Amino acid sequence: MLHRSFRREAVHGLEGTRVGRYVLEDCLGHGDHTAVYRAWTPAGDWCALKLVDARAQGDEDLAERLRRDAAILDGGGHPHILPISNPMRADDMTAAAMPLLVAPTLRDLMGGGGLDAESAWAILSQVASCLDAAHHQGLTYKVLKPANILVSQGQAYLSEFGITGRQTGQLGLATPGSQLPEAQYLAPEQVLGHEPDHRADIYAFAVLVFELATATSLSEGAAPASVLARTLQEPPPSATDRGGRVPADVDCVLRRALARDPQARPRSVGQLMEELACPPAPAVAPAEPVDMVIFAAAPEEPAEELSVDSLIDVLSGVLEPEANLADG
Repeated sequence: MLHRSFRREAVHGLEGTRVGRYVLEDCLGHGDHTAVYRAWTPAGDWCALKLVDARAQGDEDLAERLRRDAAILDGGGHPHILPISNPMRADDMTAAAMPLLVAPTLRDLMGGGGLDAESAWAILSQVASCLDAAHHQGLTYKVLKPANILVSQGQAYLSEFGITGRQTGQLGLATPGSQLPEAQYLAPEQVLGHEPDHRADIYAFAVLVFELATATSLSEGAAPASVLARTLQEPPPSATDRGGRVPADVDCVLRRALARDPQARPRSVGQLMEELACPPAPAVAPAEPVDMVIFAAAPEEPAEELSVDSLIDVLSGVLEPEANLADG
């Protein structure tokens, strides 16, 4: 095979190029300063190779951070995280290999109608499990969005774990040519350019739940600059108002998970899932003491708890509208 020389100015259009010991074939997907290629080694091993333009992303230490993350993940890997391997610097690029899994992304399924309610809940549960496992090991995913979740035979897999530079949020938007697709998944602290921790993943996971439950984008198709401004300046939208079928108590859970203050969010993604399945009762201020009771009001019927089954019903309302019409 005739290989072109490695081009330093971009990560795009590198088919047939060697990066380290990897030979790049077709491009599987790309961003402004990133790309994922189907690649193979002289030993005949196939993989997906992620390239990041380290100059544009402003993160000279990305390869070293990926080596540390890879070592941690190798020591306590999770079946739903596609591990990264052999992180390296290649000229002005950072490269990292991942298992080659050709499968639709969750974004594909959300847009193509190929997702039923029980499958959506199962995917959320799997993603929550591996995020909590990673957070327990001190790792942050940082780039959680449907396009980075692969779904194969009902199983969800997080790809590109931690493979992102520091140029996100307003810093990333300031980079010439940057588009920041799905900017609504960036937590406010990321928009401000701060180094995110696990609470940014909780925020992004809540955005994912919001969009699944309402069948709408949190950003409503706004331009990235407008999305970032809303994230910092406006309260999160109401899932009940947007989706109609989302119960008010679930809406409250999502609003808390989408709080601008990271400390106001649930402690973990697992806790968020528990609250979605069984929303906590709203806090009520204690009544002022009175000297005399004139009459005793009849006790109210206890509010019905939202079970996992009923939450799946909510998802069914937006993911399977034809079935609802047929029932009517």
